[in-house]
Amino acid sequence: MNNKAIVFARRNIVEILRSPVSWIFGFVMPIGIFVIMQIVINSIGEHAGSVPMFGVDRFTGGVVIFGASFLSLFCALLISNDRQQSFLARLLASPMRAFDYIAGYMLAVLPLAFAQAVVTFVAALCFGLSVTVNILPALLFSVFIGMLFVAIGVIFGSTLSAKSAPPLCSVVVQIATLLSGMWFDLDMIGGGFDLFCHILPFAHAYDLIRFTLVGAWGNVWLPALVVAAYVTALAVVAVFAFRLRARRV
Repeated sequence: MNNKAIVFARRNIVEILRSPVSWIFGFVMPIGIFVIMQIVINSIGEHAGSVPMFGVDRFTGGVVIFGASFLSLFCALLISNDRQQSFLARLLASPMRAFDYIAGYMLAVLPLAFAQAVVTFVAALCFGLSVTVNILPALLFSVFIGMLFVAIGVIFGSTLSAKSAPPLCSVVVQIATLLSGMWFDLDMIGGGFDLFCHILPFAHAYDLIRFTLVGAWGNVWLPALVVAAYVTALAVVAVFAFRLRARRV
């Protein structure tokens, strides 16, 4: 990693934090989801204990996925706006490589992903999550999951306009939350739908957090490998997509 990518990342961090959307969806929304779920649990009463999805150790994984999915929106908006304002065209005249640009965009979102994960787990602790050493690896895995959505954001930002990228990122948010198992237990549904959900990375990302929080380390390695494979593949696609777009600028 060279200084050019780091300097570029600093600029991108400032641009992201200047947007109120980053603060609302990055930090306020995860807390709001816990509050809404607590209201639902209180309205159900004692029967809520029989629903596995209402367990805070499981629901925390869903909130991690939900919050991280918005990172794709932040990254896509940043890149597509840079393209629209011709800022990227001017940068391409510099000696920076395509890897430096991608690293600069991804590094800019990493601090936001970490801060978002911290806010999520602090909120989870306030709503009943047990204090264990498992929270630390779960926190690190949450940042790693964030990179999955950052890579998606880079792809969308490199290939779509500033008007087209946000709607598709919203679709990603909906798909990630619905197919991860955040709102319903995939183990209970089973069958082809469960298999389909586990072909995509979102259910594995959810499993990675929930298994880590309960210390089921024997079940952690498979979701970790699947998420790592998707992050690597999407990062490669992001680099190629950016290079292709750079040639057309």
